[in-house]
Amino acid sequence: MSKYEVGISSYVREFLHNKMGLTGIIILLILLVFTVVALSVPAQVYESWNNPASWSEYPKHVPPAWLGIFYPNKYFTTEQLSPTNISEYSPAKDIYIALITFSFNWTKSFPAYNVYFIISTNSTPIEEVVYWNKPDGSTIQIQVPNSYFNVPFDLTAIQGFILNYISSITGKAPNIVNATTLSTALFNSPKSNLTVTEDGKYIVKIEVISAKPMNVTKTKILLLGNSYGLMGTDYFGKPIDLGVLLGLPDALEIGALTSIVSVVVGIVVGGISGYLGGTKDSVIQWITLVFLALPALPFLVAVSFVTEPNLELEGLLISFLSWPFYAIIARSMALSIKSNSYVEVDKLLGIPSYRIFFTHFMPRLIPITVAYMALGVPAGILLAQTLAFLGIAPANIVTWGGILDQAETYQAQVNGWWWWVVFPGLMIVVVAVPFVLIGFAVERITLGER
Repeated sequence: MSKYEVGISSYVREFLHNKMGLTGIIILLILLVFTVVALSVPAQVYESWNNPASWSEYPKHVPPAWLGIFYPNKYFTTEQLSPTNISEYSPAKDIYIALITFSFNWTKSFPAYNVYFIISTNSTPIEEVVYWNKPDGSTIQIQVPNSYFNVPFDLTAIQGFILNYISSITGKAPNIVNATTLSTALFNSPKSNLTVTEDGKYIVKIEVISAKPMNVTKTKILLLGNSYGLMGTDYFGKPIDLGVLLGLPDALEIGALTSIVSVVVGIVVGGISGYLGGTKDSVIQWITLVFLALPALPFLVAVSFVTEPNLELEGLLISFLSWPFYAIIARSMALSIKSNSYVEVDKLLGIPSYRIFFTHFMPRLIPITVAYMALGVPAGILLAQTLAFLGIAPANIVTWGGILDQAETYQAQVNGWWWWVVFPGLMIVVVAVPFVLIGFAVERITLGER
């Protein structure tokens, strides 16, 4: 075993005894497990992320479901109802009726966020009526518009009938009309002027009338909750936890790509510059400083208008702007190594310059290269997410910066939708932690600060 192999094994042993480094490795392994999970998600989910219609059955901009642990009567999740009875009959010639009955008990202090009806038959109905029976015996009769026959619809699709009901009870139309306002009409007691939610058993009957024989092929009702998942939903109903998961593989990929390319290029260029010295060193340092002076964000924004970036191109562009920082560090280390007597001895013995560089310089630069590779990953991720926040990101990928960009567009902070901002932003910090720990651990071992 050579002295360099002994040195590497010594580094590994010291790293395994470093608590900071081990903690970083454990967190990184957990992130890699979630990355594998994200990669197993069907491609259709990624493609539908920016399609609002794909998330129509999800509650919009609601907080995480775990808030229900602390406030069980205030926060609740979506409840799916299956029919308790379906009866089909024909009272007259060319008249065929399907009567679908649902029943459920409601014990929450608030109405459902929205109600979603999914009713399909094998023929086109000529009429569809919803009878919503409350625990106090009152009934709301709702005529479903023809355009929503055999099409899923929510309360906003039948708001005309519900608004008429609200006006008949309260004597005035509501100032704000949204799903929550409409839902209060279905769940609140008319005796309280629709201000108090009724507890008890609700019975919903849906009558479908057709001129041809028909069968009910699909039927269910969704009582959308006012909370969802681990991280809530955004303005369109997209689960934030799913977005955070889908953004993980690409974030790690671009972070690793930018770090490896920029560190390797920077260390090699800086090492060669320090080793050569003289005029060549001055020229290389001048070029390095020119790249270092380039403003990163304006440059990347300008490039995005010239070409449509993909993930690999974006990573290379970030590396193009990042390598000078590592080159300056490597040059200072190379100048220190160059002053050692064994380098001068090799030169006097006539050993070729490239052998001297790869024999004495690179082995001593490798540990610090590994440290800066780890420390460079968070920097690459942060810059990539910043670009996504500015609207510059490869098409058809999910990014945490893109989620934050939408949160800013729809004024999540103003509306109190804190989960839309906190969790994607927190994920950028969390994914940086293991690389920072590993990088600091390697750096301390390299510098002998154990």
